[in-house]
Amino acid sequence: MIVKEWFTVEEAAEYLCVSKRSIYKLTKEGRLPAFRIGRERHRRFRKEDLDKVPRLGEETRNLEGLLKVTAKADPVLAEIWDNEKDAAYDRV
Repeated sequence: MIVKEWFTVEEAAEYLCVSKRSIYKLTKEGRLPAFRIGRERHRRFRKEDLDKVPRLGEETRNLEGLLKVTAKADPVLAEIWDNEKDAAYDRV
């Protein structure tokens, strides 16, 4: 079995289960290194770089340990949030 080491934009998008537009965005943001090859400067991506990009849902799992901010946990917030101006939002 041959392990694929280099991916085109389309292949990278399929591998990460995202759109080609997302691949371009990740590249522009510097979160995914791209290598330009040939006269037409086509982009190629290494498998090891693709494997470092967080998959859908992984970024949110890393936030689970953050403290939840609630009015019960912070009396100052309770005082700020408990007023007549935002009473309409209390019912939502």
